[in-house]
Amino acid sequence: MGQDICKIFGRKLHKLRTAKGLSQEELGFEVGLDKSTIGKYELAHRCINIRQAKTIADALGVKLSEMLD
Repeated sequence: MGQDICKIFGRKLHKLRTAKGLSQEELGFEVGLDKSTIGKYELAHRCINIRQAKTIADALGVKLSEMLD
């Protein structure tokens, strides 16, 4: 189940990031993460922790719960 959540979050992160016209590098800079970390989250190669997920959701202007739909 945990991997499923990581995949859901990653797909939503990619969708919202690209819809906002942000590169991985731009979003990473905004939230204090490297672009490679953003990429790993998007591909579910790395599962995000709740604090970082909230920071990213805030940066994208959405509720954290929306990142898991």
